[in-house]
Amino acid sequence: MSQAHDQPWNQNQFAQGQQGAQPLSDQELAFDLLYHEKALMTNIASEVLEASQPGMRQVLNDCYMQMGQDQLDIFNVMQQQGWYPVKPAQAQDVQTAKQKYQQMRGTL
Repeated sequence: MSQAHDQPWNQNQFAQGQQGAQPLSDQELAFDLLYHEKALMTNIASEVLEASQPGMRQVLNDCYMQMGQDQLDIFNVMQQQGWYPVKPAQAQDVQTAKQKYQQMRGTL
């Protein structure tokens, strides 16, 4: 058996599977990236909270913060392109959310 068949995945198999597939649009790629950044942030948040060694915790926290920036960059591009419209938050809504999360934090 050839080496290409021994591997569970290789470029030739990928290319064969993609022959009839339509390429993803920029908008579809952006939504996919945004979704995956959110999933990565959820996963690494747990890792940050469970890290007991300070150096490891700092590395993971730095990664989390970078992912947050990456997610924001993707979101901003999507919003500029009109792919992710959002309505502006009212000042009262911002204040209400702030109070809610301060109360939640105070109960811990």
